[in-house]
Amino acid sequence: MGGREAIRGFAVQTLICLLDSLWADEQWAAVTLEPDSDNDKVDIYWEYADGSTCAQQVKSSKNQIGKGDVVAWCKELKDSRAAVKYQLILAGPISASVLDEAPFDGVGVPTPTSMDTLALLDQAITKVDRYLTAKSIDPLPLPLRESLIYELVARMLQAAISGKRMPREEFDGWLLSGITASYPYAVSQRLTSNCAVLWSVVEIAGPVQLSDRAFELVLPLTVVNGGASTAIVEMFLLRVWSPTREMRYRPESVIPEKPGEEYATRRRLGYPFGDFAIAPQSSVQQSVLFVPVQRPGYEANEWPFGDYQVELFVKYAAQETLCSVKKATITIRMDDFSVLTSGQTRSIAVSNLEKYLSLL
Repeated sequence: MGGREAIRGFAVQTLICLLDSLWADEQWAAVTLEPDSDNDKVDIYWEYADGSTCAQQVKSSKNQIGKGDVVAWCKELKDSRAAVKYQLILAGPISASVLDEAPFDGVGVPTPTSMDTLALLDQAITKVDRYLTAKSIDPLPLPLRESLIYELVARMLQAAISGKRMPREEFDGWLLSGITASYPYAVSQRLTSNCAVLWSVVEIAGPVQLSDRAFELVLPLTVVNGGASTAIVEMFLLRVWSPTREMRYRPESVIPEKPGEEYATRRRLGYPFGDFAIAPQSSVQQSVLFVPVQRPGYEANEWPFGDYQVELFVKYAAQETLCSVKKATITIRMDDFSVLTSGQTRSIAVSNLEKYLSLL
């Protein structure tokens, strides 16, 4: 085999390993390209989460690969006794009998792949998006995917030179570090895409200074983190508007839920609102007191009765901007103004049920 053919064969082997690495549903734990072995028959060595192993040999040729050669290679690979499972990976044209009669000596022979390295690179560029989507990372622009794949190929070639074992965590780390450097927004989405803020009730209450006449609002909120990374909530913001007014409410404090307790007592027992963390696979509940924002252009006085649109936003530390949680309609009736003097709160359901029912 000439030098050019040898280089192409090694490139094909590396790209095949990369393509297999990008199977998001394959629970591989580590992979070694060109592992140290006595008989030099194993090109790629896989270790899986269940403790099993797979030894692969890669053979490529621009000429048709016949059954006789395949049978011999399979026997040699099986005789290496290197793993629990064995596969002979072929690149290039093969005789029909190979696929018709495989496996040989218990060695699997998957459908052959292309010898065209550019075609294999294109497959990897397409496949990397599926791998990242499974990890809750938004699709990447094509130029970034291309540079990411070329970087991965270079790292895998470097690992192959020394027969270095590559744990899956390291492989994922290469991906994430490359994305973070070039496209940090995608990773920030990953950190918060599995977080949900549950909100179904708003309590209206009278303000501390009755002269202001604007309702204070208490929102019992539950933040659920279904992801694998800790999420940090920095801020909530509430937008309230009607055809005649625009209001903004900011979090003031976190107050206890004490049914029947005077609102002033609950308010006094609260503590200032601040950043809080939600560990992976857990949730945090808070009753957050919101007060009107005193700023030109926003109303901060008594609400007229009628319908209002309310929209809750959340700001995570991993995101640069606010994210809308929920938008709904509430109705303020004459009876609700009793909270301005009663010292109690009134609860209003924040639900889109009526909107959904109207679609039936």
